Amino acid sequence: MMNNIQQILEKALLLIKNNDCKGQINVFSVENKNASFSIGKLEQLSEGEQGSVGIKIISKEGKIATSSTNILSEKGINQAVEKAIQMVKYTQPDEAHDVSDEKEFTYIDWAFDVDTKNMSLNEVMELAQNLEQRAKKSDPRIKFVRGASYETSLTRIYFANTNGLYKNALFTNAGASISLAAIDDQNSAMGFDFEVAQSARLIEIDRIVRNSVDLAISGLSAEVLRSGRYDIILSPVAAGMLISTLTTPLSGENVYKGKSFLKDRLGEKVANNVVNLIHDPMDGSAPLIASFDNEGTNTSRFNIIENGVLKSYLHSIYSANKFNTKPTGNSFAFADNPIPSIGTINMHLISNKTRKEIMNIPNALYVTNIMGLHTADPISGRFSVQISGRVIKDGEFVGSFRGMTLAGTLQELLTNLESVGSDFKYLGTVAGSTTLIRDLSVGGK
Repeated sequence: MMNNIQQILEKALLLIKNNDCKGQINVFSVENKNASFSIGKLEQLSEGEQGSVGIKIISKEGKIATSSTNILSEKGINQAVEKAIQMVKYTQPDEAHDVSDEKEFTYIDWAFDVDTKNMSLNEVMELAQNLEQRAKKSDPRIKFVRGASYETSLTRIYFANTNGLYKNALFTNAGASISLAAIDDQNSAMGFDFEVAQSARLIEIDRIVRNSVDLAISGLSAEVLRSGRYDIILSPVAAGMLISTLTTPLSGENVYKGKSFLKDRLGEKVANNVVNLIHDPMDGSAPLIASFDNEGTNTSRFNIIENGVLKSYLHSIYSANKFNTKPTGNSFAFADNPIPSIGTINMHLISNKTRKEIMNIPNALYVTNIMGLHTADPISGRFSVQISGRVIKDGEFVGSFRGMTLAGTLQELLTNLESVGSDFKYLGTVAGSTTLIRDLSVGGK
């Protein structure tokens, strides 16, 4: 099917045009190899290819309908198109709906690693087993490994629409993760770490083991501290979670609907002067790269927040039309959800200090885990989450804490954010680095 995909899409798009509609089609094909071990036993070993198709059509009245299928054949795609055509008459018209006319694009070939593509399933299994075995041997207090996994993938993306656009992309990924438990007398604690990259050569198993073991061992002595206001240092993972949470209030569609604390704030100061938040989908070092989004809009690096000032929302074609501006290339879809929605590829803060400089602080809480940040209210920005991590005194770790509550608003986090490190860690569609936020309310005993 992949050999004649363009012809198949052209026929499906002709069917859409013959029904007096505009439309677009996204096709995803992912070849995947995965192995995981749990408590010394092989838990999963799989190799296969999965695909999905996402279809959006727009009637001449501006009515919209979507459909999807995992049948990557001419018949399967045409049936999904016909289903969308049948549904479109039941939706409400909105003239802001449209399809892209950007025919030119940059074909990315530097995100493909042939060695990662050609790794055998047996090699993937050995790497996952090696990850587990190294963790178990690293410290006698590591009593069991709940999960150790390794995965490689080859992804193909095809996009076409009724304006004559045809765009495609090909890239590889590798990823490894581990979750383990440390036990000492009556105390126990979990540790977790992961890495994702374009190439398996960039995955460092020793670093993953070291980070997860350190996290678990340090948690054995964790205690609940007194309530108060603390300077907070977010680990790269915790910082990435914070940045990911900003996607919802930055969405142009949510802003238009009044579902964002950043509504009507464009051009205003919304953060500390040191805060520079960018969207950079063409960054060659990131595990995910995109030269076009899944509406066919070409991507580019742009400032979302510049020196504390909100410069742009994240726009799809629809939200851009509502704001009478241009789309920013932020409408993305994936193999497990082929219908595009506003999102990011490599959104992150610009660093202004090194990790060493940030960590050299008299007193702070170093947060390694946040639970519940995704529940932050995008309208008020309010959140209340559980945090755990380590205690810093005079630049050194002197203890650990657990079961404490960090409460406030996303606006407060942006206002009090003071330093961003250069030790980036990629969490799929965002990247985080060591980040200092001053004077936050933390509940404890």
